[in-house]
Amino acid sequence: MDSLKLVVASLFANIAGLLFPIRNDIFGLVLLFGVNFLIGMLADVCNHRDWSFRKALCFFRDAAIYFVMVASIYILGHLKGEEQAAVHCVSFMIYIAIYFYGTNILRNARIITSEKSTLFRILDFLYYVMSLRVLERFGYLKEYLEYEKRSKNML
Repeated sequence: MDSLKLVVASLFANIAGLLFPIRNDIFGLVLLFGVNFLIGMLADVCNHRDWSFRKALCFFRDAAIYFVMVASIYILGHLKGEEQAAVHCVSFMIYIAIYFYGTNILRNARIITSEKSTLFRILDFLYYVMSLRVLERFGYLKEYLEYEKRSKNML
């Protein structure tokens, strides 16, 4: 049993050492996913919806998959000797996560606050900027969302 603990600890330490150059990106994702989880849970409570253990597990599964994708892309780039390109790819993935989870956080935060409050107006404006105006800066994202809308209309 002790040897298994040693192997797991060594494996974890080696992976953490390998991912050291993108540690800030990983911490940022942890923060983003944590805030998304908490605000989503508060929105459910404020809307008198039951807390769903299944929904929470799906969220943690999705977050784990995203972390594995980010780590894998960086590790593969590092192994190929293309570390800088891998860092850029990871950065792109982080910005995409910030967009989608950020708009979700803002949408849920609007649900929590009173529509008559100043905070609601601030969150509503930020949601407007994130959901519409940011698309103008990222052409691929705008094209993707238009494609997604068209494909849903076809079904």
